[in-house]
Amino acid sequence: MHWVFLLLAILGEVAGTTSMKLLVSAGHPWAGTLVVTAMIGLSYVLLSQATLRIPIAMANAFWEGLGMILIATVSWLWLDEQIQPIQAAAIALAVVGIVILNIGHHRQESQV
Repeated sequence: MHWVFLLLAILGEVAGTTSMKLLVSAGHPWAGTLVVTAMIGLSYVLLSQATLRIPIAMANAFWEGLGMILIATVSWLWLDEQIQPIQAAAIALAVVGIVILNIGHHRQESQV
């Protein structure tokens, strides 16, 4: 269940950030601010539940990394924003970092 909390935290962050962009672009800055504040707050509550079982370093790496990847994808696919090659390389490095962190966590668990 802790991984579900983490996934929901990530999706909440992405939904809040995307909604903020759409609402502010449509001329509703206060609504955008309120929505993103509520969604990020909910995201932190869910993240705190995830960290009851997932180490904080690993949970935060997934939350930040996967959130960044999803927000970049949403902005590229639905918001018509451009991703430069250097930005794509940074996203790929984030994926590599998450994978390495996950491998290290599993190795550490297997040694215990």
